[in-house]
Amino acid sequence: MHSEHRFSDLTESLKSGFLLDDIVLALARAGKGETLDNSDRLLLEKAVSLLQSAEAGYHWLDKPELTSETNSSATFFARAVNAMPSVYANEAFLEKVSELKAIAEELSSGRSVPAPDKIHQLQTFFYNTSQSELERTEGLLSGEGGADILKWTVMDE
Repeated sequence: MHSEHRFSDLTESLKSGFLLDDIVLALARAGKGETLDNSDRLLLEKAVSLLQSAEAGYHWLDKPELTSETNSSATFFARAVNAMPSVYANEAFLEKVSELKAIAEELSSGRSVPAPDKIHQLQTFFYNTSQSELERTEGLLSGEGGADILKWTVMDE
């Protein structure tokens, strides 16, 4: 890994890990039937945004273009794939992400509360994603992790 990216990668990994942990905790409260406050709803809105990012990352494969936004989407798409190891078909992945996004939207809006098994599915997804991020953080701390960003190198012809 290039040393100039190590600190920023570690910072980003820690930030993502804390966000994912907070989402899991908010979903645990929802799963217990507790009333969600505004901060929980904001976390669930971020969960919706992350799932939208996974969808965008999936579609990025059709037309790869490198920007900071597409990098983020492609990165979360890869994490989402790892968080759903039982999904093997492309269509099933998008369907599952869409289903999870609908659950998160329902919770964040406060209109109604999804069935406990639906909340558990969403919580499991974000828990798995959180564990993946924890492994990434540990790798970065030990010097074994790699950067998510693509580094362009100009070659002399």
